[in-house]
Amino acid sequence: MINIKIVLKYGKLIGIFILLELLISFLMGLLNLIGVKSFITSFIILIFNVILYSICGFIVGKHTDKKGIVAGLIVGLILIIISVLLTLIIYNSLGFKSIFYYLALFIITIVASTIGKNKKEGSTSETK
Repeated sequence: MINIKIVLKYGKLIGIFILLELLISFLMGLLNLIGVKSFITSFIILIFNVILYSICGFIVGKHTDKKGIVAGLIVGLILIIISVLLTLIIYNSLGFKSIFYYLALFIITIVASTIGKNKKEGSTSETK
């Protein structure tokens, strides 16, 4: 049976993720139109995505009852599928470098989720 609280929790996180991804893509597109070099905007998108995936993984790890790595796998896979679909919709292709890029973001999400879970367990054991 599907737990509504879990669906709402992950749904809210994924919704915020999609909105932030679209917002940063829009802003970087505007910067490209203004004349900022594409290298700079690509670097900003890279840094933003690493931070965004890390935060999403950390939040999920902190609020999960499962192992951190399992929660990171689930959320990372969902976020990567969404990102790949957005890439395919926008660019109509997926390159070899993109696959490594998404694999790195997937690993970052798993590691951040594990850190979030350990942070949660560390904070509860210190108060006992």
